[in-house]
Amino acid sequence: MNPIEAVIGDVAEVTGRTVDRLRRYVEVESPSRNEAAVRRVAAEVAADLEAAGAASVRRLEAAGYGDHVVAEFGGAEGDRRLLVLGHIDTVHPVGTLAVQPFRVVDGRIEGPGTYDMKGSIAVLVSALEVIRDRGLKPIRPIRVLLTCDEEVGSHSGRVWMKKFAPSTHAVLVIEPSLQDGGIKTSRKGVDTYSVRALGRAAHAGMDPGSGVSAIAELAYQIVDILALADPGRGTTVNVGMVEGGTATNVVAAEAVAYVDTRSWTQAEAERLYASFVSLKPKLAGARLMVERTETRPPLERTEAVLGLYERARAIGRELGVELTEGGTGGGSDGCLTAALGLPTLDGLGPLGWGAHAPDEHIRLDDIPFRVALFTRLLTEL
Repeated sequence: MNPIEAVIGDVAEVTGRTVDRLRRYVEVESPSRNEAAVRRVAAEVAADLEAAGAASVRRLEAAGYGDHVVAEFGGAEGDRRLLVLGHIDTVHPVGTLAVQPFRVVDGRIEGPGTYDMKGSIAVLVSALEVIRDRGLKPIRPIRVLLTCDEEVGSHSGRVWMKKFAPSTHAVLVIEPSLQDGGIKTSRKGVDTYSVRALGRAAHAGMDPGSGVSAIAELAYQIVDILALADPGRGTTVNVGMVEGGTATNVVAAEAVAYVDTRSWTQAEAERLYASFVSLKPKLAGARLMVERTETRPPLERTEAVLGLYERARAIGRELGVELTEGGTGGGSDGCLTAALGLPTLDGLGPLGWGAHAPDEHIRLDDIPFRVALFTRLLTEL
């Protein structure tokens, strides 16, 4: 008997059940901020978690977003829980299935949300079924939190992470793995800013001297903003959108730039913030309004994170797979739990690629390993 089969039993049966479940999830499209659609997939997932043996399942209303799903599974006595963290919203609008249908072809399971991250949820439920069916006893209680607004900033989801933090031992984030199937031991923090320049309108031909160009002011500011990047530290700054002016013959009274910044450490994030709020107008008569519009701190590669990784790596080796580790420039809810001081291991989802893209997929042959890995992690951490 191979080591994966020893953990999960009939590999073909577990894989087939996981794929069938994933099909149901994918074919209930659930784009962020579509409350009705998100609630439909929340109902599907909640029912599956209850059937997998949850002691309780709650759907927590999040106005404007849908429902979060929280499920509790028993373990050994104690208040400290293992928190499994994921999300049920996707970036794909309703109707994507018409051009990007769910299908299994050439060893790939394709469809919107398969990789990010409905495949992970399907694998998680299968692991919980294995624990139930095999009578396994986790060493601590398990709490599953699946948020409904992760793709748009976790504005309501982070409230529940903070509430659950005092009773949490460690966090497993079932976001997609690295491209080679490895685990994410670090993530860049993400902060976005709006930099709005206010000037004074005037006729561009008859009286340009009485005007103050907000667009010119913003252009000067953008040069300084881009200079805040530090490639040596991996700190990036991107001016992604610029808007301003009303007509070519009018000196622009207002212009705004929207900026994305990413950094590996909180110290770098704080340096950027201090620099943004310290921006000063370059042109006489111009004004600036700077606002940090989104913030998600970095998941830093700490000793606590590495300790969890080494546990997962050892389990992976016993199952016949060498799990690498690495970082990514994208943020996740794992960044939020790490900022709360909780040991957090991210990127545990199935091997695949194409997050948010038309070729989104996971690998069919990776499902048995992921179910076995989840089963061992849930029972042993």
